[in-house]
Amino acid sequence: MSLQVRSLAYSNKNFTLRLDALEFAAGRLTGIVGPNGAGKTTLLKCLGVLLPLERKSVFLDGRDLAAMPAAHRARRLSYVPQEHVPTFSYTVRDFVLTGRAAHLGLFALPAARDAAAVEEALEFVGLRPFAGRPYVQLSSGERRLVLIARALAQDADVLLLDEPTTFLDPRHEVEVLGFIKRLTRERRITVLVTLHNLDMAVKYSDALVFLKEGRVHAAGPPEEVLSESLLEDVYDIPMRIVHCDGHKLIVR
Repeated sequence: MSLQVRSLAYSNKNFTLRLDALEFAAGRLTGIVGPNGAGKTTLLKCLGVLLPLERKSVFLDGRDLAAMPAAHRARRLSYVPQEHVPTFSYTVRDFVLTGRAAHLGLFALPAARDAAAVEEALEFVGLRPFAGRPYVQLSSGERRLVLIARALAQDADVLLLDEPTTFLDPRHEVEVLGFIKRLTRERRITVLVTLHNLDMAVKYSDALVFLKEGRVHAAGPPEEVLSESLLEDVYDIPMRIVHCDGHKLIVR
C-alpha cells in the first residue's frame, strides 16, 4: 500500500513544514534524515494524522487520508514514538495486545485471532520468552522491539517509526534496524523511519528524504541522491563519502 504526498503543509508559531509531491511505496524502507529541527518528527506526525492534516494533501492508495474515518485509518497506519513509558504496569504480552485495539469493537474483548496476532508479533521480534515480563523492566533496545511488535500486531499497512535507534548501543541499533528491514521485505508494508545516524540510514534505506528547515532538499535511492555537496548543504559542515567493503561511509 503506497502513501502519496501531493501538497502537505503544517505550521505552528515557530515552524513551517511544506512538502510537494513524494511517494512512499510498499515493500520499501524510506529513511527521513536531516539536522535537528528539520521537521522529521513533524512529518511523521502529519502522515500519522497526529497533527492536523488538510484534506487532499496525503493519499493512501488513492484515498484521501484526512477524509478517511479515524477507525479505518487506525487499522492502516501505525506510529511508533522514540520512547514510551506506559501509565500502567503492563506485561510485554498485554502491552503488545493494545495494538489490536483498532480491530476491536466498543466494549469487545480480545478474541483468539487477537491473541494469535500478539504471539506472532512477539515471535517475529524474538521476544516470546519475555512475554510475561513487565514492560518497564526491559532494556531500551528491548522496549523498541516491543513497540515494533505492537505495531505488527496492529497489522497496519504503513509503519511510521520516529528515531527507533536513539540512545541504543551499536548491537541493538543493528538489531532494531535489521528487524525493520526484514519486516519491510517480508510483509511488503510501507515503512518510514527518521534517523540521525547517516551511515545506518544509507545502509538500510531503499530511499532517503533529506529535510532541512521544513523543506525537502533531495529524495531518492541513496546511490542516486547521496553526495558530499548535498551533505554539506543540508548539515552546514563539510563531509566526505568513502567506500569500505562495498558500503558508503560518511566521514565528518
